[in-house]
Amino acid sequence: MNPEQEAATTQDLAGIVSRFRRHVPIGLAIIFVMLLLAYGGTKMMTPRYSAAAQLSYAPQQALSRDGQAAPPQQMSDSARDAAVESQLQIAMSLPVAIQALKNPQVANDPHIRSRAKAFDPTGKSSDALAASLLASVTTARLGTTPFFTIGYSDTDPLAAARIANAVAAAYLVVQAEQKLGQGSATSNQLKAQVDKLRAQAEQADAAVAAYRLKHNILTDPNASMPDNEMSNIGVQLSDARGAAAQAQSRSAVSGSTVISGGVDTTALATLREQRAEASRDLAGLASRYGDRNPQVIDARQKVADLDDALAKEMASMSRSARAESNAAAARSASLQSSLAQAQAKLAGTVNAGVQLAELQRRADNAHTLYTNLLTASGQQNANAAMIQPDAQLVTPAVAPLAPSSPKMLINLLVGFIAGLAIAIAVAYLRERWSQTINTIEDVQRLLGVEFLTTIPTLQSAIDKPKTRDPAEAVILHPLSSYAEAFRSLAQTLVFDARKSEAPGGRVIGVGSALPREGKTTTTISIARVLAMGATKVVLIDADLRRRSVTETLAPSTQKGWIDVLNGTATLSEVMIEDQTGAIVLPLAPGSERAQRVFDGDAFEKMLTHLREHFEVVVVDTAPVLALVDTRAMMPHLDSFVLLAHWRTTPVKAIRAALHQLDTIGAAVAGVAMTMVNLKTQAQSGYGDASYYYSEMKDYYVSS
Repeated sequence: MNPEQEAATTQDLAGIVSRFRRHVPIGLAIIFVMLLLAYGGTKMMTPRYSAAAQLSYAPQQALSRDGQAAPPQQMSDSARDAAVESQLQIAMSLPVAIQALKNPQVANDPHIRSRAKAFDPTGKSSDALAASLLASVTTARLGTTPFFTIGYSDTDPLAAARIANAVAAAYLVVQAEQKLGQGSATSNQLKAQVDKLRAQAEQADAAVAAYRLKHNILTDPNASMPDNEMSNIGVQLSDARGAAAQAQSRSAVSGSTVISGGVDTTALATLREQRAEASRDLAGLASRYGDRNPQVIDARQKVADLDDALAKEMASMSRSARAESNAAAARSASLQSSLAQAQAKLAGTVNAGVQLAELQRRADNAHTLYTNLLTASGQQNANAAMIQPDAQLVTPAVAPLAPSSPKMLINLLVGFIAGLAIAIAVAYLRERWSQTINTIEDVQRLLGVEFLTTIPTLQSAIDKPKTRDPAEAVILHPLSSYAEAFRSLAQTLVFDARKSEAPGGRVIGVGSALPREGKTTTTISIARVLAMGATKVVLIDADLRRRSVTETLAPSTQKGWIDVLNGTATLSEVMIEDQTGAIVLPLAPGSERAQRVFDGDAFEKMLTHLREHFEVVVVDTAPVLALVDTRAMMPHLDSFVLLAHWRTTPVKAIRAALHQLDTIGAAVAGVAMTMVNLKTQAQSGYGDASYYYSEMKDYYVSS
């Protein structure tokens, strides 16, 4: 894992916050601008008023197919939530809008008509007007309750309330029509079934009538008349058969002296009594007078006459008996025939009655079903007239007193959030787009080298500096945090230079990746703080092109150490002593034309001489990326510091400079940040020593 990845994984929250705090000024500016835009935009917006009618969802009992109210069903919470949400969708539907537009006040509203032109150039089509109306309609549920609102917003508060109530009323009408449509479907089904059953009942009645006519059934086949008729015929037949038997019996015994049953025998009995009396008289006379007595003879003649009369009477009675017997037999036969006919007729009637009863039963069943369904259909129609929608109006909309939009606080909050988001995005882009060095963590994470120290700006380190020259400030404010930063860097470089095995004093170089990174000020200040600390130090201006040290400390010099290398001057002639006791080796004008200065033996001999007479040799080098001079000088240096302008020098430039130095095996002690604003760094430089500036400032003396 490279240093950048390792540092990224170990960076804590405070470090992240600290990095973003560096962008606070620009972030505050962005937020302020967004707040101004939000405020101005809110003031320019036209106020709108919102009014809402409150309704309650209370499902009514549905009607079953038989027209009766179905038992109420318990709804689960999820089912009720889904039902309420569906009502909200219905309230925002096109049918509701079209129904609301039937209200002239809604249809003629100027705002609705003007918005409708966005959908239809004429602004008169119902769909365009409905879309325009729905654009300002809102629905909302009140928490998890069955209550919900239908609202409307308009620039006119009275119009907002009026249209909101119209939309709520239209919603109730549409909802009732939907329920009525469901009931109409059931009613139509019942009507179809009623018509079907009516036809079946009529067909059954027609079948019964046709069967009666076909079989000549004019009375109820189940009546008792046939049975009574057969019973009477049976009784008469029995009597006739008895009479016939008696008559036959009398006819059979017509010669007998004993005749009984059903024949008038009064004359015969008289004759028999007379004969009996005559026989008694004959017997008395015969016993008294004998057979030849005239009285006996007369008596015998009387008996004979009576016998003749009895014989005639018996013959007459026998003829009557035979005639009566024949008549009784004829009557019995006639009754027998009638009985057979009655039985045959009864059998036919019973069979027809069974078929007729089946047809009648079917007809009765059809009439019963028809009557029941007709009653249910009538109940269904009666209930349909009482259908109520599942929602009820609880509170109508009233004209609002204050506008609902725009809301200044909300818009300002939105502006603040938007500004904050933009500020964070800008801070992130600034961090990632062109990365610079800000803290110790940046040096280690982004460069992978040692962090040496922080060089502050004069104004941030000293509240009231006596000079505006940064290099002179170390002299006028020797106990300040500003001077201490250079002492710290000088000491670090000296200790690092001691690793070299070269004899004599230590040679330390100060360079940067790009120009204007505070290199010259740092070099002069290091030399001065060392000199003020009783260290024998010599400062070499090795930036052949800029001659910055020379221009700062000896701008009028005409000879420099290049002349010493060329043999036209001696070191003692070109050395300039600074007010702190440090020796300066300047560059003469035209030194930029010198070639291969740092590759020759002359430069090495000069450094050897300087090592012998000074403890520290400080070299101000040219920018690494600008010239090859610094890389050519690196073999002669014991330690080297690469300066980076705080929050200015791109990381890529520093990496390029370190790479060029690494290719020649140069020993770079580390990187130091220059021109750091201590006060700003104390707020956002988490992990850097400057972060604790407020705790340490009592150790320094600025005056």
